[in-house]
Amino acid sequence: MDKSGPWHHPTLSSPIIERPDLQSPRQRTLYGVITLAFWAVWIYLWVPLLALLAWLLGFEEAYRFMVVYQGYREVQHVLENYALIVVIMGGTLLAWASYNITRFRGADKRSARPAVSHADISRDLDHDEESVLRWQKERMLLVRYDDAGRMAEVRGPGV
Repeated sequence: MDKSGPWHHPTLSSPIIERPDLQSPRQRTLYGVITLAFWAVWIYLWVPLLALLAWLLGFEEAYRFMVVYQGYREVQHVLENYALIVVIMGGTLLAWASYNITRFRGADKRSARPAVSHADISRDLDHDEESVLRWQKERMLLVRYDDAGRMAEVRGPGV
């Protein structure tokens, strides 16, 4: 690729500037419709090859059973049942969410836990409060427990 052309710029890799954020909604809609139309034309051009491929793979039988013998009605019935189940489950979820929003609106029922004092920690660990303060300042401790699950030994760089 020639880097010395009229479109070369050290920060731009392409002469096409794509900035959809600068387009109006009308321009973006028009661009989307044009893109969709060209994709439809592109797919339409492949239809003969796809029909040949489907014929080779035996999809003609599927066409006969689904269209000629109206097997699509059973598929439609199953899809309707699935849609009903999805609507029921979605409705239940929306009802439950609405109930919770109504019940807990504007009230934060959670409260902060009270702070635990060094005295409480030292009493629970069965050690003096000064040791607990030193342990909390350390970045790494090695703690050994006895068979009853109590702290037997605490080792660390500053302990």
